[in-house]
Amino acid sequence: MLIFIVTPHRPWPSGALDELYPNFTNTRDLILHTLLLIVQIVLIVTVLIFLATFLVFPVVVPVVFFGLFWLVTVVILRLLNGPPTSQSLVGVPSDGTPVNDESELWFFINGIGTGKGLLLDLVECLIQRDLDYKTRDIRQGRAQIRAALKSQNTKKVVLIAHSQGGIVACSIIDWLFGELSHKTMRKLEVYTFGNAARHFRNPPLDASNANSKQQEEQGDTEPVIKYIEHYANSEDFVANIGVLEFTSPMAKYTSTSLFSGAVFRREGSGHLLNLHYLDAMFDKQDDFMNTKIPVSRQDAPDGIIMKPIGELSRLFRYKNGQHPEE
Repeated sequence: MLIFIVTPHRPWPSGALDELYPNFTNTRDLILHTLLLIVQIVLIVTVLIFLATFLVFPVVVPVVFFGLFWLVTVVILRLLNGPPTSQSLVGVPSDGTPVNDESELWFFINGIGTGKGLLLDLVECLIQRDLDYKTRDIRQGRAQIRAALKSQNTKKVVLIAHSQGGIVACSIIDWLFGELSHKTMRKLEVYTFGNAARHFRNPPLDASNANSKQQEEQGDTEPVIKYIEHYANSEDFVANIGVLEFTSPMAKYTSTSLFSGAVFRREGSGHLLNLHYLDAMFDKQDDFMNTKIPVSRQDAPDGIIMKPIGELSRLFRYKNGQHPEE
C-alpha cells in the first residue's frame, strides 16, 4: 500500500537529516508537498471536467484556469527546489578532509518528490521506465558519468541511486554500454535503494563470442560491472513494483528477469532514503547487517551456507570513510 512509503514515522536516529524529523525546514517542505499534491489532483480532475464539458465553457475559461494552476505550481516548486541550475557540486566533509580524491568519484541520483511534485514525478517515472524516453536528467547524468568514466585520472566511479533514481541509473547504464568499452565500464560500481526500475542490465565480459554466450546461459561468466547491489524493504510499495517484482522467483521462472546484482531485502516498510534505508540498514547497531542469509557454496554439505549480510555487502565496507579491498 502507498501508506507504507512514509511509515514508520520515527524514530529519527539521524536527527534533522531524517526526512520526517519535525524541524522547521522539514515541516515546511511537507506542507508545500501536500499543497502541491492537492493542486495537481484538482488540476487532473478539472481537466477531466473540461474535457467532458468542452462545449459549455468559452475557450478563455480553461486557458485562464490552467494558467493560474501553472503559476501556483511554479511558485511552490521554486520554494521547494530553488531556481533551476545545472551546476555540479562537490561535497566536502565538515572538517574539510575528503576521504577520496579525483581518482574515486561518487554520484547520487535522487528519487521522486524533488522535481515537479509527486504526481508529475510519477508520470515522468512511467515515461522513463515504460517508454524508455531519455528525459533531460537522464541525458545530463549520462554526460557526467560518461566523462567521469572516460577520464584517465578516474580509477573508480560509485553510483548510488534511490527510487526513481534507479530508473535513471538503469537508462544511463544501458546507454553507456553502447558507447564505452567493457574495460571502461568496469570502473563503475552501482548501489540502489528502493529501486523502481524494471530491469538492470549487466552483460558478461566479451559477450560477443559464442563461448561467452554459452557460459552466460550456464551462469559461469563474470559480468562487466563487478559490483551491483540493491537494497529494498519488503513492504516498500515502490520496491515491490520494481526490484522485488523483477527479481522474484516468478520473474526468474518466466526467464523475463534482466535484473542483475545482489538483492538485500529487509523485513519492514518505508521508502525514504535516510529514515527507512540508511538508518535502518546502516545504523550503529548493524542489526540488519548481522542478519544471516543463505548463500550458495559448492563445498558446503547442502550446497548452501549462512552468512551475515555485512560480509556480503560491499557498500557496508565503505561506512565511515573506509575502503573495501579490491
